[in-house]
Order: sequence, then structure tokens, then C-alpha cells
Amino acid sequence: MVPILLWVDHMKTKSLTKIFTVLSLGVLTGLVGCASTSGQPESGKDIASTGPTIMNARTTPATIQLNQHMLPTEKPAVTADVKDFNHKIADVKLKFIHVPVEVPMENLGGTTWRATLTPEQLQLLAVTGKTVRYEANVVASNDKGQTAITQAPITISIKAPELPTGGAS
Repeated sequence: MVPILLWVDHMKTKSLTKIFTVLSLGVLTGLVGCASTSGQPESGKDIASTGPTIMNARTTPATIQLNQHMLPTEKPAVTADVKDFNHKIADVKLKFIHVPVEVPMENLGGTTWRATLTPEQLQLLAVTGKTVRYEANVVASNDKGQTAITQAPITISIKAPELPTGGAS
């Protein structure tokens, strides 16, 4: 009876060691992945040698707050850098995923482009009393018809207030 108990105890220790090793590797892989993507400078290898490249797409503010009149408290914008070493950028737009909303982007100078969401677009996307998160891509085309899209969608959050009900008392 004692040899069986020793064998069971040995197997438990062996299993725990395997589990701990697998978990440790998973945590280390996650930490290395986070360290390599956040706050690191862009690499020249991330820029396409032909056609447009979209980099550094971002939303300001991070969450678009609407007031009681369903108007933004700050001017909301999505900006991105669009580069093409061989051809002129002809068109850049912000295209929402899963909803039929598309916003043209304007060139601010150099490689910086901006989409400004109008109050009407924000009201269309807002849900009273909720924060809704949408995903969108920046899409750029050059004068030769080559097109690029952001590598990962950007998140656009819109927070609308709870509006008072107008019921009679």
C-alpha cells in the first residue's frame, strides 16, 4: 500500500511541475509581446516599399463624451500618418467596421491626415446612457490605385449621457 501512495504523490509533484512550467512560459511570452509593442519606435521595415503605408492611427479624445444636447464636449478626431515614397496619396478615409459610416480624411500637411466626426455622425453612432465601442480602419489610396489599410482596427468609443424623460407628472 505504501508504494502506491508514494507513486501517486510522485505523479502529483510531476504534474504540478509541468503546469507551473507551462504557466511560466505563457506569462513570459505575454510580457515579451507587450514589451515589444508598446511605446517602441516604428521601424523602417514597417513602411511599404511600394504603395501607401498607414502608421500611428489614433483617436482623440480616447472616449468621445457627448453632453445633454448630444454634442461632443471636445472636438473628436482620428489622425494617422500616411506615407508613400513613390506616388502621391490621392484619398484617405476612416471606414467603420460593421456599420455603414465612412468619414473622409483631410491632409494637415506632410504625412498627417485627420478625420473629424460631425455631431450628426456622433448622434447616429451614440446610444443614450451607454458607452459604445466601434472599430474602424484608415484606408488610403495613391494616384496609381494602390490601397492600404491599417494593420489593426482602431477603437472609437462614444459615451452618451442618460437623457431625462419628458413624461408628464
